[in-house]
Amino acid sequence: MKINIKFITKGERVGYLYILPAFIYIVLVMIYPLAFNLILSFQEVNMMTLMKPTKALIGLENYKRVITSFIFPISLKNSFIFTIGCIFFQFTIGFAFALLFSLSFPMASHLRGSLLITLMVPQVVVSILFKWLLSGDYGLINELLIKLHFIKEGLAWLADPKTALAGVMLANIWIGIPFNMMILASGLTAIPPDIYEAAAVDGAGPLRRFIYLTLPLLRPSILIVLTLGFIYTFRIFGLIYAMTGGGPIDSTTVLPILAYKLSFLFFEFGQGAAATNILLIVLFIIIAVYLILIAKEEPRE
Repeated sequence: MKINIKFITKGERVGYLYILPAFIYIVLVMIYPLAFNLILSFQEVNMMTLMKPTKALIGLENYKRVITSFIFPISLKNSFIFTIGCIFFQFTIGFAFALLFSLSFPMASHLRGSLLITLMVPQVVVSILFKWLLSGDYGLINELLIKLHFIKEGLAWLADPKTALAGVMLANIWIGIPFNMMILASGLTAIPPDIYEAAAVDGAGPLRRFIYLTLPLLRPSILIVLTLGFIYTFRIFGLIYAMTGGGPIDSTTVLPILAYKLSFLFFEFGQGAAATNILLIVLFIIIAVYLILIAKEEPRE
């Protein structure tokens, strides 16, 4: 019986050295924090036990406390309303812009490029801008709605529990439209124009070409946009915290805000870690669904 032992060659050792910095970075920045957070979620860690050398293991008790708290169903509902609402309008408006800029008209490329500027604006700047636009005293949005006779007097959008979530949704929709447009526009340019010409010759109108050609051929791009949009929107923290801090009366408290409050306001670090892991579980489910759908798109041999 002959045993083949493969030794690492000098060239392979050099290759491993090249990837070593990236590996160390991934371990320190991604794997270690995730592992530490997972361990923390099974421990009793608060202001009383934070400085103790050993923390008591309490199993799933932190998860139970988070799930059974009165604020958890509110934050979970807010998270899904915020995410689904933002994705719907971001996708719809972004798709409309992608279709518009796929047409040939003067300044089309320059206008499309100008919309991408919003992707470079920091969330804190966006939050300050929309806090001014949504102000109940001097907000531009109230002025426009009053002049258009939709409302009689200004609304305190971010101070009213009934409208605060809609206000932060409006800001996030504004941020996400260019990203949706960019991904969908790249998908549209990949569709061969010969297909549309053949369909037009066969008598298919614009609506039928859109339904039976554009949408099916854009399916991979649509899946990418919706999945990335859900991941980004569901975990958003900075924009909401800067605009409302989760208020008023928890009307804009989403899961990331809940995790922050548990950890840094109530100093229940174990429960905050558990809330973060619940957020990650939801995102992992969405990623798994995306991978299953993408696998179905691949041609079978």
